[in-house]
Amino acid sequence: MASSHIIVGGATWFYLSSRYGMTFDAVAFGAAILGALAPDIDHPKSTLGQMVKPLSTAVSNIFGHRGVTHSALAIAGCLWVLHEHAAYQRLLIPFIVGYLTHLAGDLLTPAGLPLLWPIKRRRNFALPILKTGGFSEQLAVTLMAGWMISGLFANGWPEFPLQRPWRSVVAAAQTYLGEGGMEKAAPPIPVRKPPEASRPKPLKG
Repeated sequence: MASSHIIVGGATWFYLSSRYGMTFDAVAFGAAILGALAPDIDHPKSTLGQMVKPLSTAVSNIFGHRGVTHSALAIAGCLWVLHEHAAYQRLLIPFIVGYLTHLAGDLLTPAGLPLLWPIKRRRNFALPILKTGGFSEQLAVTLMAGWMISGLFANGWPEFPLQRPWRSVVAAAQTYLGEGGMEKAAPPIPVRKPPEASRPKPLKG
């Protein structure tokens, strides 16, 4: 679903740009969303396909759906463009991030991806744990996008009824994935008490 690709692509770029100090603005965010929709340009009825229908129809007639735009060749092409046009990396990097999130999402569906296209056009790779348009997809998208965005506000959570439980869940997930962002404090060094001053002994006699 286009909405799932948009949410995941946008949330991923929001997360990466904030975590690693990359530029985040409306233009870069739009590039990430465009990248998240770009692989489906080979489907005339897709969201992007309907916007550029003549081009989408041509791509679909030549390569079919989930062909070259969903292959390792497309990933290599994106990286090549980034290398050759580094001056436009402000737009290319979020576009490629969105593109990769789309492919990662499709990889989790039963249809999978023809990563070896055109060598093996009918050989798809898949980790079929999600059903396109099903409840599992919606749940996965909601949890992942929520985790990415809320994890950025670990030190300033918005006020809402489930604030404490949600914060605990996200903190546990970040700890499990090694993204806690804070080093464990070293155990305190015990402080030795200064020796007590020796008391004067009473004089005899």
